[in-house]
Amino acid sequence: MTRPSIVLFAVAALALAAGPVAAQTETAEPAGESAPAAAFDTSYRPSMVVSARLQRQFLDAIRWSAGVEARDRLAATFAERSPVEIWQELVAPDGLQPNNVADALAAYWVLNWVIANAAYDVEVDSGPVRAQVSLAMANDANFRTMGDQQKQELAEGYILNFLLEHAALNDAVARKDEAALSRLATAAVTRFRRQMGVDLLSLVPGPEGLVPKAR
Repeated sequence: MTRPSIVLFAVAALALAAGPVAAQTETAEPAGESAPAAAFDTSYRPSMVVSARLQRQFLDAIRWSAGVEARDRLAATFAERSPVEIWQELVAPDGLQPNNVADALAAYWVLNWVIANAAYDVEVDSGPVRAQVSLAMANDANFRTMGDQQKQELAEGYILNFLLEHAALNDAVARKDEAALSRLATAAVTRFRRQMGVDLLSLVPGPEGLVPKAR
């Protein structure tokens, strides 16, 4: 499965960890005349061919990590409804839309924050988080050169992982499996520390998105 670029990871992490301040890297260029994040378009035109390839790669990875049975169950689920359709139903109440990189990444950040902090009953407003992500992308020269295919690979990669983690969380919560919840939390914290250099346990949601806890 296609992995997001290191540059995008770093810029998104910086924006989310630092709050609403415009994030810039040494190689990034200004995104115009201080255009608001909401005005920056992170949408793309989806391709069924790209979706099919990403889904196939994802299922192959599941086969090797979780076994043939798990792969077949997911394949049967995706045969009834596409991953994007399932994801859209889950995040629609948060105002998030398909075919948009910022929406996909925002949903993924919020879910992992919830998992890491065991905040299963916390209502997190995804809007401010999406604004942070959009701002980071607006200031990332690498992202601004991406075409529709690259954007779709990026977004649907997050969507597929979101669905996997969301299902695991719901199952563990339903079974009140504290050990499984602890493993999921540890995995989320470790994943974000290693891949993005961000400590999910040090962030809190609010009107400005996910920002550092007050000292």
